[in-house]
Amino acid sequence: MENIREELERVKRVSDMLATGHAHLKERYDRRALALDIAIIALSLWLTAIAFVDPRLGIKLTPFGIDPQLGVGVLGVFTFLLSIVQLRVDWKRQSDAHRRTCDLYSEVKRECGYLLASDTEVKEEDCRRVLARYGIATDVGTAMPEGEFLRQKRRHVQKIAISRHLDGHPGSSIFLLKFRMWLRDNLTRSDRN
Repeated sequence: MENIREELERVKRVSDMLATGHAHLKERYDRRALALDIAIIALSLWLTAIAFVDPRLGIKLTPFGIDPQLGVGVLGVFTFLLSIVQLRVDWKRQSDAHRRTCDLYSEVKRECGYLLASDTEVKEEDCRRVLARYGIATDVGTAMPEGEFLRQKRRHVQKIAISRHLDGHPGSSIFLLKFRMWLRDNLTRSDRN
């Protein structure tokens, strides 16, 4: 029976880390998509303003004092280019995929937590059910890019360490805590082999 609890602990720990990683990737792609949307809207508005204003005012709205007709062309090409980039990178879809994957792993983590917190003995069929959900999350969810895995794991472990520190020291600066961790882990000789 101890092996079942150990496996649930492992699945809970891994699911927690993966949920944190996918949540961060979701936020990253959300920010990128928003920045791209704002850039396209701003350039489109600027382009429209130059196209429909008095030619004398158009000269002031054109960047670097170039001919307004040339400015309209440059802004139009740049806006079109950003629109093509938006179609190709599809950061909104990637954000949504990471959100769904985060939700799947969060459900597995929550279910593991319920089973482990229970005073009753964990049954093998409950463990199998959770492992099946974990497998579904892995199969159906979007994969974390290989190059992101270690960064996301570091971010998760750092989040846990900061959270534990804040339990006893709620006024601590998160920035300074991260900086102290960085100094400790990168500049001290005690951990080096």
